Amino acid sequence: MAKKGSSIRASRTAKRQPTPPTARRSRTTQPSTGQVRGASRTEPTGKQGRRTGRTQDPSINQTEVALQNSEQRFRALLETTSDWIWEIDEHAVFTYSSPNICNLLGYEPEEVLGKTPFDLMPPEEACRIGDLFGPIAAARQSFSCIESVYLHKDGRRIVLECGGVPVFDGAGRFRGYRGIDRDITERIRAAEETRHNHSLLDSIIENIPHMIFVKDAKTLKFVRFNQAGEQLLGYPKEELIGKSDYDFFPEQEADCFTAMDRQVLQRGHSFDIPEEPIETRRKGRRLLHTKKVPINGDDGTPQYLLGISEDITERKHSERVERERTRVLEQQQIALCELAKQDVIYTGDFKEALRMITETGSRVLGVERTSVWTLTQQGAALELLDLYERTSNRHITGVTLAAQDYPSYFEAIAHEEHTIAAHDAHTDVRTREFSQSYLTPLGIGAMLDSPVRHRGYVVGVLCHEHVGGPRSWTTEEINFSSSLGTFMTLALEAKQRQEAEQALVLSKEAAEVASRAKSDFLASVSHEIRTPMNAIIGMADLLWETDLTPDQRKYLRIFRRAGGNLLSLINNILDLSKVEVGHLELESTDFDLSDLVEKSIEILAMRANEKGLELACHLSPDVPRAVIGDPNRLHQILINLISNAIKFTDSGSVTVRVMQDPELPTPGAIRFSISDTGIGVPPDKLAVIFESFTQAHASMTRKYGGTGLGLTISRQLAELMNGRIWVESTLGEGSRFHCSVQLAVQSSPTSIHDNVQVNLQGVRTLVVDDHATNRLILREILAALGAQVTDTASGHEAIEEWQRASTSARPYELLLLDCRMPGMDGFQVVEEIRRASPPQGLTIIMLASDHWADDIARTYDMGLGGYLIKPIRRSDLLQTISIALDRSKGTQHTTSSASVAPTPPTEVRALRILLVEDSPDNQVLVRSYLKQTPYRLDIADHGAIGLELFKKGCYDLILMDMQMPVMDGYEATQAIRAWEREQDLPPTQVIALTALALKEDGVKILEAGCNAHMTKPIKKHTLLEVLQACKGRYTS
Repeated sequence: MAKKGSSIRASRTAKRQPTPPTARRSRTTQPSTGQVRGASRTEPTGKQGRRTGRTQDPSINQTEVALQNSEQRFRALLETTSDWIWEIDEHAVFTYSSPNICNLLGYEPEEVLGKTPFDLMPPEEACRIGDLFGPIAAARQSFSCIESVYLHKDGRRIVLECGGVPVFDGAGRFRGYRGIDRDITERIRAAEETRHNHSLLDSIIENIPHMIFVKDAKTLKFVRFNQAGEQLLGYPKEELIGKSDYDFFPEQEADCFTAMDRQVLQRGHSFDIPEEPIETRRKGRRLLHTKKVPINGDDGTPQYLLGISEDITERKHSERVERERTRVLEQQQIALCELAKQDVIYTGDFKEALRMITETGSRVLGVERTSVWTLTQQGAALELLDLYERTSNRHITGVTLAAQDYPSYFEAIAHEEHTIAAHDAHTDVRTREFSQSYLTPLGIGAMLDSPVRHRGYVVGVLCHEHVGGPRSWTTEEINFSSSLGTFMTLALEAKQRQEAEQALVLSKEAAEVASRAKSDFLASVSHEIRTPMNAIIGMADLLWETDLTPDQRKYLRIFRRAGGNLLSLINNILDLSKVEVGHLELESTDFDLSDLVEKSIEILAMRANEKGLELACHLSPDVPRAVIGDPNRLHQILINLISNAIKFTDSGSVTVRVMQDPELPTPGAIRFSISDTGIGVPPDKLAVIFESFTQAHASMTRKYGGTGLGLTISRQLAELMNGRIWVESTLGEGSRFHCSVQLAVQSSPTSIHDNVQVNLQGVRTLVVDDHATNRLILREILAALGAQVTDTASGHEAIEEWQRASTSARPYELLLLDCRMPGMDGFQVVEEIRRASPPQGLTIIMLASDHWADDIARTYDMGLGGYLIKPIRRSDLLQTISIALDRSKGTQHTTSSASVAPTPPTEVRALRILLVEDSPDNQVLVRSYLKQTPYRLDIADHGAIGLELFKKGCYDLILMDMQMPVMDGYEATQAIRAWEREQDLPPTQVIALTALALKEDGVKILEAGCNAHMTKPIKKHTLLEVLQACKGRYTS
């Protein structure tokens, strides 16, 4: 057998080496408490026979019964205990294991038999326990309370507390150990957690920045102090523990602390001391915020007193400083607010503003002297604007400081971002230059200077001078000085603004004088130009009515066109002048937008036809017709834009589109787009073509003519209508001008309807035109009237479509046909249709681009239903279709106007008219206009003659030129009205003849006493219409 104790130690190193059977006890799951003698005999048949054996001694039987009873009790104990009971042999191999091993380690008892305890431990733990248990086993000693770590079957670590006793056989030989293990894992964890909590609590207490102390409730001696308490009181922990307040504080102070402690312990609840002064060893007098709390024992009585003290000395000091700072800030804010309320800062009273600023700075900052200086030109010197001395309460001016004498200071005020705070003016590098000449004689010790800026440049400086020693300027004082500098800037700006306003008044007066001179000049020039223009255009109109040869009519046409162009130029210049001076005002009247657009197109149709251009207009169906605005100015815009497109287009087409403005969904927002196939505008010229007297190229003026004013005026008129004009163009391909305007939509529109009502419901209609816009216009108009419309773009397509429909149940009833198309014109289409099959019930209307006599004659020769001149007006289209359809049905067409009975003529007497005009040409012109009328005309060469003739004669109407020598029309009209009042006569109608260049002219005319005016040049039909209107006043 191995040396004593060596077997168990060896079993740790050679854990599961086989042991000879003769050396082992029988391994069972029951402890070896003895065996019952006797055996059962088994018969050959397998049946159990009766038990046989030697007859036992009765005492022995009693012993065996006792052993069995003990065994049963032991087994019951094993089954009820939660501990693990085990047995190992002398080699430390388990020979028995109780079932509770399963609960503790997860093994079944059979699984550990043949293993050693070390097999169930981590390697390091097995080594530790082997070293510990080896000497015990060698000495065959009992052991207890040995803690060891086992590995659970699932890998968890389980801590067991082990105890055991050695086992000897009857011969006294050592057979192993029998013992019991108890799971103490949770106890160990709880103990470890408690240790951790204590350590954490100690760490927290030691690291809390406030003093924490604990006193014994009976003796009031310190039992604990943290590090913050040591540092605050100035004593190490060793000197504090076991001592009382009387060992460290004055007796009176200690009495106060002790009385407070007793009170807290007696009341049994915490007590808060907001401010508790104490005397410390090293920091002197400190102010604490202390909270004292009683700590009760298990019996509910206080065992300890916990104290927590926060050193609030610095905080209270900061609060006092902050209160003082707040008081100063409030004082400064009040001062600044009062200063801001002073009108002198903003009204330009610069001198009074400076006095208020310096007095406020001196009073609030508590300085003896405050001054304001301004830099001269080029920053060569500082001139004193105002110096306030608080002691003497006086203001001083007139001192100058040269930059060459104080270069450092001037450099500082030019480059310092903020205020110059010289706490010691004698040593500060920026101000020490003033020491001998300025600071020492006046006793100044500190300076606070704030540069005054205007528009980013330093223009002066605001100075505060402290008489006495050095002074530490606070941030609040520096900011206050800077704010005063801002008020200085405001006062300076107010002064400059006042000077600028004065200059503006003078400039405005000069501009008004120039504007009046310009207006007078325009009025005069307009009159002087329009007077001969009146004669030129009027005589041309009279000559046009006479018999002329073709060449004479050609020359006269050129003559009239040149006159019209010159008149248009004059009107454009006057309009531009009115817009520039703000004298052009828009009207606000009801009108039909569709009618206005069509009339604008109609005016320019002949010019487009002369150049062979297709002129078309598409009015979107959703555009309102009944609108409110200025129709004359809108008409002017459209004429300018369309004529401009025609002018710069040599071939192709000009298309006008009217739609709701897609960018402005508000009602009445209209966009006009005029596109052409002309020469286009270079990209670099798109922005300048709307400027006055500007065209894309100088060569265009020579080739196409024009002044460039039309687009300028149109742009300004559009802007007056809350719109705009812009252009899109591709050089060589054409341009598209857009004009948006804001009109109002009539809430209760007057009846806007077509004069001719035609019912096309279900009428199959074919439209043939090579121009897509024309097809779209006709299709929309006819479809709105109920027609079933089909359109084609060429004659060949039209024939195919007609042939297809003629074989159906619904042939075409109406054909609108362009007479001039490429490939096959309209007349060829008609001939082809008639050649193929004479159409029954088909009405054909020809679309022509001009009043071509041949085309019109051919239309009637072919027996067609009628013709229309493009661009097609809606009213003309409806009337022509109505007449053509009625004719095809054999009915007579009548219009609504035909049903109105004519009004019988009214008998009127011939009017006596007095013409006061200094121009002989215009005298002849008016006389010629009235030559074939029953009117009687007298002529006066100027106002004085006109007045005399009026007093002598009896006139029904006076045509009064307003600008004449000797006596102008204004004076003559006023004299006439005065004479009428003296004679108690009714006022005679006075019509002014004027250029009416500006709005003021119209006002002046009415103020003079005229009833109306006519603008030169005077058209014959206009004059006759005015006279016809006046005749109604004298109806017998």
